[in-house]
Amino acid sequence: MILLQESGTALSGRLVYAESEYSFRYDVADRADMTGRVGPEGVASLSIGTLQVEVGVATRHLLFVWGLHPRQNWTTTPLGTPDARPGRLTADPREGEFVAGEARDLIPGTGWTAAWPTRFDPDTGWLRMSQDESADDDLTQIADGIVAGRRAGSLHSLWLKPEFTA
Repeated sequence: MILLQESGTALSGRLVYAESEYSFRYDVADRADMTGRVGPEGVASLSIGTLQVEVGVATRHLLFVWGLHPRQNWTTTPLGTPDARPGRLTADPREGEFVAGEARDLIPGTGWTAAWPTRFDPDTGWLRMSQDESADDDLTQIADGIVAGRRAGSLHSLWLKPEFTA
């Protein structure tokens, strides 16, 4: 998925990982800001296994992550802190149209069965999901606690710093 970078601010809110549900959710701080980022046509998702990246259908802006992502599958390793600028990432129009409620697989042909490997650094609280272990060319903070990494313009990784709850 080719992503175009735009200047702007990150979506305000908090990323939460519910241990009992093995899943992420995003609590938006400002509903009016969220409505503007989504646009009038609703939302769709980009799927990385069972983790979803929410996208505004009309705006094509990547918004936040949510979904099932069991911690038992994470590998503990030092990561440090990503050096990211706040901004917005927009799906390139050549990638095709989005339909409200649609979930588009980012790992073609695998459906819900595949996910990118996840590494977690308990010292910093950051986790990184990525196609491989190579470095990202560009990091953009799209929402509080959520950084998207691009390589050659394509989504290559997600850096997440959730608040953990029971």
